[in-house]
Parts: sequence; C-alpha cells; structure tokens
Amino acid sequence: MNYTGLTNAEVQDRITKGLVNKSSRQKTKTVSEIFIENIFSVFNLIIFSVVVFLFIYYIRTGNIELIKDTVGVSTAAILNLLIAIIQEIKAKRALDKVNLLLVKDVTVIRDGKNEVIQQENVVKDDLILMERGDQVIVDGKMVESNHIEIDESLLTGESLPINKKEDDEVLSGSFCIAGNGIYRAEKVGDESYAMSITGMAKKFKFVLTPLQKQINIIVQVLFAIALVLVAIELSIHWDRMVSEDIDFIRRISTIVMSLVPQGLVLLASVSFALGVYRISKIGAIIQKLNAIESFSNVQIVCMDKTGTLTQNKLSVNRITLAEGSDEEEIKKLLGTYALHSSDKNATLRAIDVFFSYPEAKFVDEIPFSSETKKSFLEVELNGNNRVFVLGGFDILSEKLSTDNKKFFSDAFAEKNLKIYRNLLFGEIHNIKNLDEIKSDLNIIEITPYAIVSISDQIRTDVMDAINLFLKNGITFKILSGDAPESVQAVAREIGWDISDDKLITGAELEKYTDEEEFTKIVLEKAIFARLKPEHKLHIIKALKKKKIYTAMIGDGVNDLPAIKESDMGIAMEEGSKITKEIADIVLLKNKFSLLPDIFLEGNKIVNSVSSVAKLFLTKNMLVIFLVLLSLVFGLSFPITPRRIALLNIFAIGLPSFLITLKNVNTEKTKFFLTDLFSFVILSSLVIVCVGYLGKFIMQNLYGLEDDEQIKMVMIVIIIITAITNFLCIVLTRDEPNRFLYIMYGAVLIALFMFFSFVQFDNVVIKTITDFYEIKFLELKYLPPILIIGLVSSVLLFLLQKIRKYIIFGIKK
Repeated sequence: MNYTGLTNAEVQDRITKGLVNKSSRQKTKTVSEIFIENIFSVFNLIIFSVVVFLFIYYIRTGNIELIKDTVGVSTAAILNLLIAIIQEIKAKRALDKVNLLLVKDVTVIRDGKNEVIQQENVVKDDLILMERGDQVIVDGKMVESNHIEIDESLLTGESLPINKKEDDEVLSGSFCIAGNGIYRAEKVGDESYAMSITGMAKKFKFVLTPLQKQINIIVQVLFAIALVLVAIELSIHWDRMVSEDIDFIRRISTIVMSLVPQGLVLLASVSFALGVYRISKIGAIIQKLNAIESFSNVQIVCMDKTGTLTQNKLSVNRITLAEGSDEEEIKKLLGTYALHSSDKNATLRAIDVFFSYPEAKFVDEIPFSSETKKSFLEVELNGNNRVFVLGGFDILSEKLSTDNKKFFSDAFAEKNLKIYRNLLFGEIHNIKNLDEIKSDLNIIEITPYAIVSISDQIRTDVMDAINLFLKNGITFKILSGDAPESVQAVAREIGWDISDDKLITGAELEKYTDEEEFTKIVLEKAIFARLKPEHKLHIIKALKKKKIYTAMIGDGVNDLPAIKESDMGIAMEEGSKITKEIADIVLLKNKFSLLPDIFLEGNKIVNSVSSVAKLFLTKNMLVIFLVLLSLVFGLSFPITPRRIALLNIFAIGLPSFLITLKNVNTEKTKFFLTDLFSFVILSSLVIVCVGYLGKFIMQNLYGLEDDEQIKMVMIVIIIITAITNFLCIVLTRDEPNRFLYIMYGAVLIALFMFFSFVQFDNVVIKTITDFYEIKFLELKYLPPILIIGLVSSVLLFLLQKIRKYIIFGIKK
C-alpha cells in the first residue's frame, strides 16, 4: 500500500503547536543541576555547619582567630566546590559531544516520500517505518505490520515478544525484534509512555562499581568516627565548651574538618572524567561516567560471535546441492529470496549476489526471528504460489526425511562443512500458502534444495583483547546463536583452541532446571552455541547471582537482554540502535582493539584513586591518632583548622592532582582495602611518632619552651614526612615519572621550609604566614628538623617497602 504521510505544511503546523518529539528531560544533567547538586552536597552542608559554628562563636567571643578560621575553611570549601563544578561541566560536555555520534535517525513518510530525520523532529501523526533492531521512539498505532514482534521488557519486564497487527498500540521504549512495518505517532515528547514513567526507556539503574562502593564505605566510616570523637570530646570537656574556650572550639572544628573526605570524592570524580576524555579521543563512546573503571573490575567477559568476534561481513563459501537439484536454478531461487525478503540482514545480503527470477512476485513472508532461527518467503512464480524456507541447518534438519538427513550428513563429513555457518534452503511442499503455518511453524515438511555454507571475516584485533583478558585472569566465554561447530571453528581461527567438552548448546542448557547445576555448567563451559536471547540472559543472571562481575559484548537485538542485565555492557557502532542505546560503552568503527586500552585506562583510574585515597586517609588517620593521644595522655594537639588546610595543600592536595594528571600505572590493583588501610595506618603512626619525637628533642636538647613554636616544629616535621609519604606511594613501583615526582616533592618541602625559616617584611608573605599560622623558626632549629625529617622519611620508605612485600607476598 502506498502512503503519503503528512505534508510539509502539516508538519510545520504541528511544530508551531509544539506537537513535536522533544522532551524536557535531558540525557545528562543541566549546568544548573550540576551547580545545585554540588553546592548542596552532604560534604558542603557539613562544612557550612562548621563555618556557622565558628562564626557564631566569633560573634560571641570576638576572637579574631575564629573569623580567620571561618575564612580559611570557607575558602578551601569554595575552591573544592569550583573544581568539582568545573570538572563535572567538562565531563558533561565531553559526554554530550560523544553522544551526538549516537543520535538516532528514523525514517518517516512525508509528502509520499521516505525521509530520514532525527527522532526529536518527529511530529504527531508522522508515519514511521520500523524494522528489526529499531526502537519505538513514540507511542503510536500500527498502520501496517509485516509480522512485527515487539519486545516490551524494558517497560513492563515481560520478556516474551508480542505480535503486533494493524491498529495495535506500540509504546515508546519497546523495540522490534522481528518483522517490519509502519506506525503512526500519537503521543510525542513528554506525553509518551516511556517519558510518563520517568524516562525508563533511556534511564536505567545506576550500578556502583566496586571502587565506588569502597569509597562510600570509607566516607561512611570516617564520618562515623568524626561523630564518635566529637561526642567523646564534648562529654569529657563540656565545661570548656560552656566556657567558650577558643582552643577547644577550634579543636572540635578541626576534628570535623579533618575527617570529611571531600577531596577524595572530588578527585575520584576527576579521575573518572579524565578517563572518559582520554577514551573518547581514541574512538569509544562512554555513556556512563563510571564505565571505564567498571570494565577494569570484570571477572568474566561474555561475547557474541557474529558481528563481535567476526566482522559480520558474510560471504557464500560453498553451496552443497541436494540430490536432483540444479545449481543455476537454486542460485536464482536464492537470489529471488534475497531480493523479496524485507529482512536485509547480513545473511541475506550475502546471498543477494545471485541473480533472481525477474518474473517472481512477492506474496507474503515470515521474517527471520532470533527465537525460531528461520524465515519463510511466499512468491508467485510462473503462475504458482511457492513457499520457501531458509534457516539454520541444525534447526531445520529435523524436518528432513531419513534419506536426506543421511545425504547431508555424509556431505558434512566429506566437505568438512562444520567450520561454516550452514543454512538449509528448501521448499515447503505440504502447504499452499504461508497462512496455513503462521499459527504453528512446526507442521512444515521440507523438500531440501541445498546447504548454503557461509563464512565470516574474523576481526584481526580480537586476539590482542583476548590475550589481555587471559593475562589478567579474566575468563572468556562465547555466547552465540550459531551452530556449535561454526563457533568452535571461529574460536580456533582466532587462536583459541577449545575442546569439545567445553562446548554446550542452548537445548542442552535447558535440561539443567536446577539453578545450582545450571550455574555450575555455565562456569565450566567456554562456548555456548545455538542460544536464544533468553539463554544469554539466563547465563548472565546466573553469573551475577554468584557475585561475579560480568561484561557482555554484543551487537544485535538478540544480545540486548544480556547486555542490559550485565554489570558492564559493550556494543559495536554497527550494532542495532537499541543495543547501542543501552550499552555502557560503544566501540566506534567496531574497533575491538580499544578494549585493552579501556581496560588499562580503568586500571589507571583505580590506581589513581588508590594513591589519592592513601594521601587523604593518612591525614584522617593522623588526626584520629593525635586526638586519641591528646585525650588519653594529654599530649599536645598541634592541628588547627587553618593548619589542617596547610597540610592539605602541601602534603595532599597538590600531590593528589599531580598523581591524577600524570599517573600512567596500569598494573591491576589487588587487595584494594587491605593495601589502603595497612599503608594509611603505618604512615600515620610514623608521622605522629616523629612529630612527638621532634617535640621531645626540641624541648630537651634545645630548650625550646614556647608552646606555639613547639607546635610549629611538630607541624614542620609532620608536613615533611607527609610529603615523603607521597613519594612512598609513587616510588615503590616502576614509575616513568620518577624524576618529576622527586623534584615536585623537593620543591614542596623547600617552599614550606622557606615560609617557616625565612623572615621577610613582604606584606604578601607575612599575610600568608599569619593566616596559616606559620610561626617563624630560628635557623638553629633547621639542622635537627632536617635530620629528623630525613631519618623519618627513610624509615617510612623502608617500612612501606616491607609492608608491601609482606602483604603481597602472603596474598599471592
């Protein structure tokens, strides 16, 4: 039937009325949302409370130190806030830019012609063409259905496909898995079903990666410790609070400020954003900010064969004729089948090279389905209606006579056909038209004409990725809808020799009804053949139930449920539209070679965050030890809100940004929390001990009595050793930036010593030293401080080397 669709004037009228498919919802956050979320974060609310607390006591006491603390705390918070906002806006723009590469086009009928437009330009009453692999972009009704099957699982959870006939409703967010047709747009934009349930078609559950979960645990633990320490301080020294003791008020503020790991979360986000930027530059679209780090945690990679391991560029390798078949006639019938079939998949494109019968007229068809693995075509040829079938040989062979089965079995052995994808082409001789079998495809009886053996081109860069997986202890599995022999042949061609006992088919999997047995088989087998979409989904669910971090790589509609369910979904650029829409990562130009780069970038992110976390948590643990020692033994507490800012700048903030920007370590991090906390506890203990050792030496050997100068000596030694702590992190591994890090650490130490031991009348320097409570120390104290700093640095470095050897030596 010919359709004219809307005229240009009708389209413009609907655009004027706002009846266009533009949603008010954004795929990424707006700039205003980024500002609001960052300003009103939990961290900022805590810091704001500290600022208010200090300001109130400044009003009550008039003590100038409190207003300086207020300014210092506010300045640090504002700087962190600005960095966070700038980085997130940069990440948003990077994501928006690469998402433009995945803008979905649709074909509509306007003024009697097919017109390709962006989906946001669809207007109400547009006639939209749909075929296998397309997503339904607006709510509407079918105008024409050629055996359309719609999957609404993303909306309703119902996994079974639904046949849609003329006048049946289709919902946005569902997708076509078989057939083709035309539907009329009725509800567009925010009125559509998917938008009415908060954008479910495009907004999927956000899964925290292992690293993000660990950071959350750290944040929660530190906040709990801060509350406990503050409660203990208040219960023991409540009288000092009531009497408005300035030192005590500053001490409470310092404890809270020190244990709020705002910078850690900030730099983790910066690391994610940098990863997205780097990978987008080499040819992959990252659709979730945490996707790169997520991929580095994968334990099992499940991968489709066709279009993933292979290029989905099929060609007919050989035709094995049935007894009595004429080769030229069969080739013409195959060409006719390819010409008139509406399903232009890679298989039909491969056989489209043959000439057809020009006089043949299309009558009806049943398009290919991932469920049935076959398709049917009815044509009128020389006055007779004939029904042909094309499908997987192992699926259709059960409909052959015993003699035909034996004939083809011998041909398989003689010509080694098992290494190909084999299709059976034949004619249905027990029916007059397709209507007789549409309700039950199993009643067919086939007259076979030929086996069409098709081969695919292997991706040349596949083995690099597989070797990377194997090197890092990642298990690799192939999940394919093809025959087992074909899948096994492809595996061997890429250099992966798999024995027969590691192979299983979908039909064999269905025999394992017990979930434990099913999971055991899934873990044991390496190649899964003749799978339906629900088989792939079941496999992924079984692995996730065992808490195995699983990635699914695919390109077709049949891979969609598994990709959506997996912890990490990866799609190919040439894959189906809906599969790309749902995947976490899309490989542009189908570049399989990007996977090693993405994996290594994920390791780099984890290593950066691990290193930064060691710096931040050393400060946190340092403050905890200082508080406990002052509570239990009455020792000096040299830290104030502004001095903690000083420690943050020299020993944490600046080194952290250098690590984040320059880290090139791609070695897979093991035992994240064990390594992190053992490092932090050891470093903080050493730093605290040398701080008090410096105090003891200065008091007893140099007769230093001024309490503020004693605290300054402790701060100098603590900061020197804390900067060495940064070097312990970056120099205990093979590091190409070794010289840069050493020079950076030396400059930081020299700069801080300059502020501490050189006295100038310069207004700027005096303002800085006064604000950060840097008390001038006489040069006679420089040698012992340097000696203590040097000895403590060497000791810390050696102890960390021993710690690392013990932990990784025992754990390996």
